[in-house]
Amino acid sequence: MSKDWLDIPDESINAEEIMKRVRAKIAHHSDASLSEETESPVAIAEALWQEMIGDTAGRSASSNRIPIQRCDCDIVPRYYVIDWRIPILGPIHALVRRTINAEIRRYLLHSLEKQSHLNRQMLQILEDLARENERLRQEIEELRGTQE
Repeated sequence: MSKDWLDIPDESINAEEIMKRVRAKIAHHSDASLSEETESPVAIAEALWQEMIGDTAGRSASSNRIPIQRCDCDIVPRYYVIDWRIPILGPIHALVRRTINAEIRRYLLHSLEKQSHLNRQMLQILEDLARENERLRQEIEELRGTQE
């Protein structure tokens, strides 16, 4: 067997011994000990927040813009084309897929259109809230300026 394979020939080995071997094998491959303390979930969540969203303090109106557009709200697959590549069985396969797609679409289309409508409404609400938030920030800054 190769060096990377975990070989346990003795069947009388208990689960704790197997876990120790697995941990040792993983630690050997990753060059890191599993017994070290990992970061707290709060620290991981904050790091992910910073990585994905960034610092929200001190944003201007232009950087506070929501990166979602109206076309992203529509989840109905309008431009989905079922085609074939295989010369002989392809047209038959495409016909069966088109039939199945039409039946599925009959049940899902209404729900997908409602979800798309809700997505567009939510986008509008988010944009309104972002504008209101920016207006309130400017008002707070003006009040701080007059207070000083």
